[in-house]
Amino acid sequence: MTRSRRNRRSRGGRPGHGSRRAWAPALLAGASLWGLSVPSPAQAAQAATPVDLDHLEARIEAGRFEGAAEAIEGWLAAVGRNAARGDVVRARYLRARLLTDPDSARAELLSVAMDGGSRYGSRAWLRLAQLDLALGEPSRAAADLERLRADHPRSAEAVASWYWTARTFEDRGFLDRACEAWQRGAAEGRRVGAASITLLAEASARGCAPGGPRFAIQVAAFSRRDPAEEVRGQLEAAGFFSRVVEQDGFHRVRLGRFARREAAESLARRLLDAGFEPAIIPVVS
Repeated sequence: MTRSRRNRRSRGGRPGHGSRRAWAPALLAGASLWGLSVPSPAQAAQAATPVDLDHLEARIEAGRFEGAAEAIEGWLAAVGRNAARGDVVRARYLRARLLTDPDSARAELLSVAMDGGSRYGSRAWLRLAQLDLALGEPSRAAADLERLRADHPRSAEAVASWYWTARTFEDRGFLDRACEAWQRGAAEGRRVGAASITLLAEASARGCAPGGPRFAIQVAAFSRRDPAEEVRGQLEAAGFFSRVVEQDGFHRVRLGRFARREAAESLARRLLDAGFEPAIIPVVS
């Protein structure tokens, strides 16, 4: 049954994936970006005198996006050619914050992150990881965060990266590794006095206490092991780690262990998009 459903789906697309791509940049910016567009170069060249980047960044951080994209393009057109390299990288990072197309936003963030010569490199890696996580790509987000720590080990974003690394593990059902990363994030936050990330990591780590609710995802159950192993192989080929559990005379194909049902639902949506039939079930802690 699982195989037949997958065969009915087109391999060229992922149902539901487009909707995530539409709202991911808005989610990361912290406010709605609908209706905001990047002007053409001709429009940018005709823009008014570019605003100060400090003022522009403060507006964006405060969620005041109206006219911000036009202002950045105007700054780049009028000042960027002769501006300091760090200021240009900063402007490109701010532009990435405002792009509504996930592919364009990701390309701009990756370019800034790979530049490596600006304090905005670490911010770009962190936001890139958040974008990938929002797009349902936790493995890619985890790689972004590893690169952030390698390139900017002493940055504030490197401290925050442990919380987000835990989120990438949680999203894949690796609860034990998520708990370790949350604990590391809380310890690093306390060490540098980063109160907000410490509170986030500590709050998440409370779900790691023994005896709490736990969930898993089941995609198939068979009386024989061979078809269960076949489905497990299909999952592996699709990029999902699973296991075959023998219980009550059945061979059950399951994924992950979760402390939060919401995290299990996130993986279940990706499985559904990939053509499987996931069911969230309670399991023993």
